[in-house]
Amino acid sequence: MSVYECLFTCVIYAYEFFPKIVQSLHLPLSLSRCGMAAAAEAAEDRSGGALTGDGEPEEAEEFTCAAYCSELSRRQNEQRKSGLFCDVTLVFSSGRVSEEKRVQTLSAHRSVLSAASQYFTLLLGGQYSESVSGRVELREWSSPAGPDPDTVEGVIQFMYTGQIRVTTANVHEVLELADRFLLAQLKSFCGEFLMKKLNLSNCVAVHSLAHMYTLDQLAQGAAKMIRRNFHKIICHEEFFTLPFHLVRDWLSDSGITVDSEQELFEAIVKWVNQNTEERETHFEALFRLIRLPQIAPTYLTRVVRKEPLVADSATCQQLVSDALEVHAVHFENLKSVDLELSASNMAATQPRLGQNMDVIMVVGGVSEGGDYLSECVGYFVAEDRWVNLPHIHNHLDGHAIAVTDSHIYVAGSMEPGFAKTVERFNPNLNTWEQVSSLTTRKHSFGLTCVKDLLYSIGGHGNFSPGFKDVTVYEAEQDEWHNLEPAPKILRDVKTISVENRYIYVMARTPVDMDNDDGLSTVTSCYDTESHKWQEVDSLPLIDNYCSFQMAVAHTNFYHTASCCAKSYKITAEAAQQKISRNISDEILDSLPPEVLSMEGAAVCYLGEDIFIIGGWRNCNNMDKQYRKEAYRYCAERKRWMLLPPIPQPRCRAAACHIRIPYRYLHGCQHYPTPQNLARQRDRMQQMQQLHRRTLTLRRQLRSQIEC
Repeated sequence: MSVYECLFTCVIYAYEFFPKIVQSLHLPLSLSRCGMAAAAEAAEDRSGGALTGDGEPEEAEEFTCAAYCSELSRRQNEQRKSGLFCDVTLVFSSGRVSEEKRVQTLSAHRSVLSAASQYFTLLLGGQYSESVSGRVELREWSSPAGPDPDTVEGVIQFMYTGQIRVTTANVHEVLELADRFLLAQLKSFCGEFLMKKLNLSNCVAVHSLAHMYTLDQLAQGAAKMIRRNFHKIICHEEFFTLPFHLVRDWLSDSGITVDSEQELFEAIVKWVNQNTEERETHFEALFRLIRLPQIAPTYLTRVVRKEPLVADSATCQQLVSDALEVHAVHFENLKSVDLELSASNMAATQPRLGQNMDVIMVVGGVSEGGDYLSECVGYFVAEDRWVNLPHIHNHLDGHAIAVTDSHIYVAGSMEPGFAKTVERFNPNLNTWEQVSSLTTRKHSFGLTCVKDLLYSIGGHGNFSPGFKDVTVYEAEQDEWHNLEPAPKILRDVKTISVENRYIYVMARTPVDMDNDDGLSTVTSCYDTESHKWQEVDSLPLIDNYCSFQMAVAHTNFYHTASCCAKSYKITAEAAQQKISRNISDEILDSLPPEVLSMEGAAVCYLGEDIFIIGGWRNCNNMDKQYRKEAYRYCAERKRWMLLPPIPQPRCRAAACHIRIPYRYLHGCQHYPTPQNLARQRDRMQQMQQLHRRTLTLRRQLRSQIEC
């Protein structure tokens, strides 16, 4: 028998007896075949893939079409709109409240809805009637009129295509549908959309929506805006539509920003009077939340006590009496027996953390030794003490200061490195920030606000006799623009504004006269609309502040002082009638004579009161006497009073009246030096040390040479 015949016989034998061998081993034949198949696949993998008829490995490549899914979803959505293969009908009612509601229907595919939403997965895949009938009725909407059909259509389309157009008009309904259908991504997007559109006019409504749909970040953002602007929100009609529990919760919050407890009292009275029948029963609970000791006694007696809602309640009357007693007896004079009572009522007698308090803010200046100051301090009027405020980021001397509705602006300096810098202070955040710089390096210029625009007028440069320029700053664009210049050079500029249009300017201008300094005082009126200038005899004597400025107008005290600009609401005609050459100095009668001999003081106002802070004496001598005194003219008493001294002597500072939340004033506040000034200070110290070492080495070398 040949070799080939032997091999053929072995193969036939194996094929015939292999099943019997498998059975003897108690293995299923299919498993053995699977094992053989797996072995074959492993061998195939080792060989590099499937083999072609020629024994070569087969080449393979995966194909993915990026546009396929989006095109498929688009076609499915088109089929839905055409009613093709739809097996679910959504039914809801919509229409105006005054009209009969219309039943609206939308067709869709249950497979798509179930894949897109867990809500429909449970509803259409379970044992509910909707799963059998294919009819889903949508009821119980937040709006009595029901949802807008276009909005429902848009949300269903989003479930097909992932695309939807959300607007300020439909975001509430989109959010409601996203919450109902458990569309987490769409719900999150609506929250982000509302956060971007958050403003004073909608923050109350958005806050309610955020709580309704558990959007925590949106609720925190809206609550933060409400707290910081509560004094403005209570003036909006939306506040008077709030339910009792929300009004109560906000009044219970010590962090809300308010100008006074008096305005809160007026707000809750108005809130009750919007619907007296339903809300009168809540007045007593809200009245307890007003911190009555923070209201002036005269207002408590003349207004609060006589309010019918208060007069008809014995409890409210007692609360007013308790507040008047607190005013009558100072805490330090209370007997020890009564101290426990006062401690229990401490929350009511202390201002809210968000209550805006009157502060005279003093910015920058020069200290003893000629050091520029970045420290800011404030005279806390209610507590008759000085407090620390955040440092400004510049070294300021001869700078201008102006007050707007929301910020304090400080610009310019005699220090060349900061002569163009402009910063503004946000009292709600208690922070400084830099804005666009001036177009010219200057100091001793006028800065005033008219119609939310800042006007910079005139000024003086270190290497210039003065400037005529007039520039305007637009906060929204953060840009300065040049206007037509003034007809004369204007230095040491002081300004007031009238009727939100006219700026009265008192300044000095160089002239060819035999004056000691070659400067003459001029008074002009600038029209911000026509950009025309007109010389006048004096500032209009509108109030004590104007009268004081005119009384000292020809003194070095006034020429070297920094005076905060003031705005008046009287008409231009009324202001013209108050211009006079006959200036009374009666306001100076009780002012210590040495005050007018000072230079470089900061002057500002609070209502009818006037403040004079800091300065120096003996300005012609090398030994200048930097002053810490601060004076206040009390209009009610018609006399000047000496205030507690400022923490550090300073001159050529700037001051203004500002209202700052109590949270930034209570206790002892400490603020670090800005990093840029700290680095500059360190460099100066290093240079001084290097200079001292150099001098020491020179002395040592000189002594060695002499030896």
